[in-house]
Amino acid sequence: MTPPCPAWRPALAALAIAMSLSATPSCAQDAGPAPLGLRDGEENPPPLGLREGEEGLAPSTVDAAAGEAQPDAQKDKQKKKKKKIDPRDAPPPALQVYHGAERAGLPGGPPAIDPALTPPPTIAATPTIPAKRRPVPEDKPFDPVGIMLGDVKLLPTIEEDVGYASNPALLPSPAKGSAYETTQAGLSVQSDWARNELRGSFTGGYADYFRVPEANGPNGAGTLDGRLDVSRDLSLDAEGRFTVAAQTPGSVTLPTGVALSTKELPLVETFGTSLGGIQKFGDLALSLHGTLDRVAYQNATLSDGTIDDLASDDYNDWGLRARAAYQISPIITPFVETVIDTRRYDSAIDASGYARSSNGALGRAGATLALTGQLTGDASLGYGERQYQDARLPDLRAPLVDASLVWSATPLTTVTLKASTSLFDTTNPGDSGAVARDYTIDVSHALLRNLTLGASAGYLTDVYAGAPLHDQTTSFGVHADYNVTRDIVLRASASRAQYVSSAPGTNYNNNVFMLGLRLQR
Repeated sequence: MTPPCPAWRPALAALAIAMSLSATPSCAQDAGPAPLGLRDGEENPPPLGLREGEEGLAPSTVDAAAGEAQPDAQKDKQKKKKKKIDPRDAPPPALQVYHGAERAGLPGGPPAIDPALTPPPTIAATPTIPAKRRPVPEDKPFDPVGIMLGDVKLLPTIEEDVGYASNPALLPSPAKGSAYETTQAGLSVQSDWARNELRGSFTGGYADYFRVPEANGPNGAGTLDGRLDVSRDLSLDAEGRFTVAAQTPGSVTLPTGVALSTKELPLVETFGTSLGGIQKFGDLALSLHGTLDRVAYQNATLSDGTIDDLASDDYNDWGLRARAAYQISPIITPFVETVIDTRRYDSAIDASGYARSSNGALGRAGATLALTGQLTGDASLGYGERQYQDARLPDLRAPLVDASLVWSATPLTTVTLKASTSLFDTTNPGDSGAVARDYTIDVSHALLRNLTLGASAGYLTDVYAGAPLHDQTTSFGVHADYNVTRDIVLRASASRAQYVSSAPGTNYNNNVFMLGLRLQR
């Protein structure tokens, strides 16, 4: 049987329409979230196209309008997101005072110049004149500068003196005085090397007494030292030296009480050399040197015309010197030293029939001082003796006192002290030798930067071994040096020497006055 389609098809259509109408309000109530562009907590605005107070459209109409407006709201939201401002495009913040800007002249700090101290524009400020700096004065502005020969400095000098001597021949009274003229030349050498050293000093001259020609004579002295630094602690050194001097009455090498002739004074010449080295062990320094000296005498013509054969007394002196020094501090260095030597005469027997060859030894202990600007030099005490081949000659022995000190009492005053003890051989029959002690003091004061005044005194004694014989020489004087320039020096001096001996008829006095001109470079 065919179903009754015409009957149920209208019913189905009516049912579908009813269901669709009933579903429309529920869809409107279950609408999605609030329209885009609204913030949380805000109420929904009236529907688009309606003013406040107007009734809304039918639900179907509202839904249709919302459905059409939803895509546009999403587009506006996307546009707003795209229009967000980039922080880099934001305007910079206002300038603020940063930490540490309180320094004058910097941004945020006080001005470099106080406006209160700035004069008005119509008034000119007086400039401040800076104080002129005074140059630092030289410690020794008149010392010679020398002549540089490569890296060696040469200091040449020449001096011309004139004066008067009351007893130039140093004879007992009555004596004849005379005006005199002396010429003296010198040369000093000093190397300027980082290692090793070379230094030396040479002087020589001639004295001419116009009325007493027998007192004329040359004089000279010189030393040349060289040091070779093998390593930091080992050095080798050598020295050459010589002296030329006239023997005067009272010299221990001349017969006592014998008057010389009126021709000329005999000369004595010495030549010597030293060779050795120094090895350091920290603050301890050990040195060993060998020495050789040659002493030559010129024959003397006595007042009675006879010739005293002093040349037979020429001798060679071989020696060995050892020294140990320990530096306690840069100021003081104690030392001990010993010397042994042997003297061998050219003639085994002298003119008096004595064999004067001898052996000697000495020892001393002392200290070297280096208080810069106060006290410098060295001083020592010791004992020495000589033993002669001839048994008739007594041994020569004596305590030894040696010193060479420079004391800077003030920046302008300098005191120089010297003391020395020597053992000399003599030519007197029966006398083995003499102990010579020499003490001198010199005080100089810089009255002006270019004017130096000074005074000196000396005391020399000779005590003979084998005879009750002794003598003494006392001297004192004053001197002045005026530096016209660094290269020109004017000099003046006055001195007196007095010789007193236990031998009768040998005493004498001598007064000397001198004016001189010294050229130095």
